[in-house]
Amino acid sequence: MEHTPDHHVTEEHMHPEYRERETRFRDQAASLWDKEGAARAAIRTDVSLSEEERMDRYIAVYGGLEKTLDELSGDIGREEGKAILQATQTLYGGAGKQFSEHLASVANVPDERLESLMNTATRSGQEELARAIAVSAYERGGSASTIFNSWAEANPERAAALERIKGTPGAEQFYTRTKLAMRPPKAALADLVPTHEDERRAAEAEAASNVTKYAEFFGPTVPRQVGSRRS
Repeated sequence: MEHTPDHHVTEEHMHPEYRERETRFRDQAASLWDKEGAARAAIRTDVSLSEEERMDRYIAVYGGLEKTLDELSGDIGREEGKAILQATQTLYGGAGKQFSEHLASVANVPDERLESLMNTATRSGQEELARAIAVSAYERGGSASTIFNSWAEANPERAAALERIKGTPGAEQFYTRTKLAMRPPKAALADLVPTHEDERRAAEAEAASNVTKYAEFFGPTVPRQVGSRRS
């Protein structure tokens, strides 16, 4: 079985090792959403920033988040690539000169004779011939593909390799489930502009800071009453 870019796997049929890696990736990538939200709030509530400063700060933060996401998705992509390569080599590891010769000779064998030829190759211990028959059967598809499945499942290592390939999403689905799904949301400029509540809180904080500053310098003061005069 060939692992193609458009290979699609339903949730319940995904291989446990792949699910474990994807879950770990999603847990790590989820923190980027938290960081984006925190940066968005910090920029919005800083009433001292100009519009250009808000945009520049957010662009810098979001660029860093994208870089981290690229690194995380690259890590899981390389890990899965190695797993698929190993599984493929287990199934087609004998692809040497003898295998190629057998594959060429099997190409002209009618579909109805493949199964008997496979039985003969298996009984006589001709592993490379059996592998060539299995690959040819898979490529032909239809009813002949059952010969490939039977050959793969007859050996524990091949059976495990086949399940790994079957249960791993292809490049297209993998991208959708990892990098695309876990990309942090991107704020609009309006999301970075202080609200009336932000401005009110900022004004209160500034006033409270001034009271503390003046008290530290002048000592505690009693507010003057309106209309009062010194005698």
